[in-house]
Amino acid sequence: MINDHSTNSLAFLQIHLGGDRNFCYLLGDRVTGEAVAVDPGFDAPGFATIASNHGLSIGKILITHGHSDHMEQADALAELTGAEIYAGGGANVPGATALSDSRQFSLGAHTLTALATPGHAPDHYCFLCEGFLVTGDLLFCGKIGGTGSYFKGSSPQQQFESLEKIMQLPEDVLVFPGHDYYGGEGSMPHSTIGYERANNPFLLTRDFAAFCHLKDNWAVYKKEHGIQ
Repeated sequence: MINDHSTNSLAFLQIHLGGDRNFCYLLGDRVTGEAVAVDPGFDAPGFATIASNHGLSIGKILITHGHSDHMEQADALAELTGAEIYAGGGANVPGATALSDSRQFSLGAHTLTALATPGHAPDHYCFLCEGFLVTGDLLFCGKIGGTGSYFKGSSPQQQFESLEKIMQLPEDVLVFPGHDYYGGEGSMPHSTIGYERANNPFLLTRDFAAFCHLKDNWAVYKKEHGIQ
């Protein structure tokens, strides 16, 4: 499945290539063909073929965080394309160069910015490119990523602060998550900062204590509000 949100000059493809409703992303300059892959998922040859079919050449592979469902095929895609891999410091991503907060990458006439957003994972990054924000497992449509003992190194405090950080972006910035985890009726593969500010239960909490209370009681809240 490919959702094409490209503009006249910027290619932006949201791609499902297996996993737990995982999304991976392909961004590129439609004139020069320079492109980056984000969280290439489980099918490196398929991803490379999609890029080729859209006239794009992958020069960089960006990883939102080092969980296997997001970086499983990064090294295989790098071998196929010759691309360099970038991930947060300490991420278990073979051959990756460490990212830094606010680092910028050029895509022809376009600029992509890496934003450090720890919480779900200590090495977590979001990627912003001209109104498109890839949020990995920090923020889903109507939900947020998990923390706790199952997610090694996770931190509710850091997650709360990272969510506050990206909520400073303009409300029309498009939110593209790492999974299709929307819990309402129908499908919602992407959202906006404005929609999440107004509708995401975790972003409506008053303070960190209320945020943690909701996380601790999420199963009950979902049942009470008919969220999947």
